[in-house]
Amino acid sequence: MNKHLYILLIVFLGLTVAFVICSSIITFQIGGEIYTLDSYIAWFLVIHGAAVTGSILLLKYYYDRNYRIAFFTGIISLIASLSNAAVIYVILTSGGLRSYYMPTVIIELCGIIMYSISLIFSNTRKRYWLKLAGIWGLVIGLVSVAAIIGRLYPEDVRINSVLAKIVQWVPIAGGLFNVLFIMNFLAEIRALKSENTNTPQQKTLAGLLSFAAIAAFVLTIATGTLLINESYTKIYWKNYNAEQAQQMVKLAGGASTFVDSQGDSLHYILIKPQGYDSTKKYPLVVCLPYSGYEAGAAEILSAGICRSTYPAFIFVPYCPAGKGWGGIPGEPSLDSLVYETITALADPGIDVKRRYVTGISRGAYGTWQFICTRPDMFAAAMPVSGAGDPKLASKIVNMPIWAFHGAKDKNVPVGGSRDMIAVIKKAGGHPEYTEYPNNGHNIWDKVSDTPGLWNWLFAQKQK
Repeated sequence: MNKHLYILLIVFLGLTVAFVICSSIITFQIGGEIYTLDSYIAWFLVIHGAAVTGSILLLKYYYDRNYRIAFFTGIISLIASLSNAAVIYVILTSGGLRSYYMPTVIIELCGIIMYSISLIFSNTRKRYWLKLAGIWGLVIGLVSVAAIIGRLYPEDVRINSVLAKIVQWVPIAGGLFNVLFIMNFLAEIRALKSENTNTPQQKTLAGLLSFAAIAAFVLTIATGTLLINESYTKIYWKNYNAEQAQQMVKLAGGASTFVDSQGDSLHYILIKPQGYDSTKKYPLVVCLPYSGYEAGAAEILSAGICRSTYPAFIFVPYCPAGKGWGGIPGEPSLDSLVYETITALADPGIDVKRRYVTGISRGAYGTWQFICTRPDMFAAAMPVSGAGDPKLASKIVNMPIWAFHGAKDKNVPVGGSRDMIAVIKKAGGHPEYTEYPNNGHNIWDKVSDTPGLWNWLFAQKQK
């Protein structure tokens, strides 16, 4: 390899490091919601395009230097990484292949471990920075595997929380892996002899790679700007919803706690109807949040004209990190505890024949779960961007349901709603279903403005 190719290799490795750092910073801010951003797929493709180009140049370096073991293990590692990237791409675009995600992650980590061992013990060990990269890669691989295995057994919440943080920091540690390679190539550039001349083939390759490097840089700026702007918007609404949740807590007079016979507890808020009259009966709207007390329906029904037009008790259970309301495989569920809490609500003004349940995303999974497992408890349901178990759909044939979903939802595939609605209709039910063909996961603003939505909900009553 000549000096020009060394520089291009450093550029592509550097771009990969920049991608990793930028993605990690955004992930620390908004968590897994980064994968639902509209600009993320373009960002994802640019990241992997630069990473693959850098990896191919790295393989060329190994081949030219006669580092055969590193060359072959590098190929295996690259194929494993591409397999995992392909699965992630399919998940992001269509929601398919989710069951293949964890196996390809394990395979990718095994490839990294094998590759790292070759850097430590093959003839690459004579290069200080390459050996150090091998040691660092081995540490990353082993820690990652241990963290993943540990998270499969989430009985200890504290340990699970620590493991989740470790997994969150792994990408940044992976970025340092590439920094060590960059240090090696900077050292080798300084040691290049003047007689290391360019051949015509090398000039052609260098020209093509220079064009690719410029294109990658431009695409990095373009997609990165879109991703950052979109993530800042997401952060704004996240903070806004957190503030709204705190306002609801104040409106409820603070949070309450229910403790069951096993000692398990559930925090919740219960907002009374505006102009509450103890001689009257009011509906109870169970609003399942996707995080904390953040529930879109509760925010709307507890403020402004909706609160006076649709007087109701608004019940919002607290959703702690790492838990949910059921329906999501592998996620601990609080559904039974919520049922007990609802049953224990002592206010005589609650009309038990007009209990409604609604939620967005995680809350929508819970909405389907609640009505399928306790159809006797609710008079109507309104799941937004969620999914249920079609095997249980026969239990809710007579349940008034109005479901909503975006056809381009990357977080919860639209099939989650379509399948439930189809099974219910086939069984003789008549659910309402609204699908937005040009929208993704975040459709609550459209749902809440649907004409007749709240009139429909509050007209439902169990016989």
